[in-house]
Amino acid sequence: MGKRSAICTAGLVAVVGVFGVYKVLQPPFWDTKHPLQASAGPVDFLADLDTDALDGGWKERRFFRIPPTDYQMTTYDGVPALRCTTSNSASILARDTEIALEDLPILSWRWIVEQPIESPVDESTEAGDDHPLRFYVRFSNAAGESKSAEIIWSNEKYAPGDYKIIGTFHHLVANGLDENTGSWHDQTVDLRKLYRDIGGTGEATLQVLGFFCDSDNTGARSDGYFADITLSAVE
Repeated sequence: MGKRSAICTAGLVAVVGVFGVYKVLQPPFWDTKHPLQASAGPVDFLADLDTDALDGGWKERRFFRIPPTDYQMTTYDGVPALRCTTSNSASILARDTEIALEDLPILSWRWIVEQPIESPVDESTEAGDDHPLRFYVRFSNAAGESKSAEIIWSNEKYAPGDYKIIGTFHHLVANGLDENTGSWHDQTVDLRKLYRDIGGTGEATLQVLGFFCDSDNTGARSDGYFADITLSAVE
């Protein structure tokens, strides 16, 4: 990166924050030329993830002067799991995909939060927009229009099915709250409904599916695991 580019990136961070920078510098960063493609499932989303040597369609987006989240494939409770650990940190680990929502619309997974985000900052604000576990998803339609959203573990104020909206960006709450930490939870989201809820039109393709676990805004720590992440057809 040249000196001028580095200065511009630093300015973006100062003005619009981490997620604002991501929106400005959004794909084609994720275009790896190796998208995950499938028309039949279920597809095991973590099957080809090697966090010690990212390759294929996996990439990690890191942010200027912000320590990255620690993403590690491991074994937890006897199953392969992605551990996501933050300490005043943030980064996006994502997979380049090319999957029609009409073919494989159902995202299913298990997750467990061991250390939740503990902060007095309101999570409904940009200053408190940290979550121990969350997905990032990006869609596009035939007209080239793109829509992005997140699926989150709420810290303290949202119920499953709620939408947290910051500006115009939607975060679908799948679970959360301190009383639910320390236990595995099975979750399912119909990505077709999510796409429509965030204003998407026409038939869509899932372009990016990944993780954006962070605690950089609040300066907190967090720890949790994802497992058994699949994309499947409607039964």
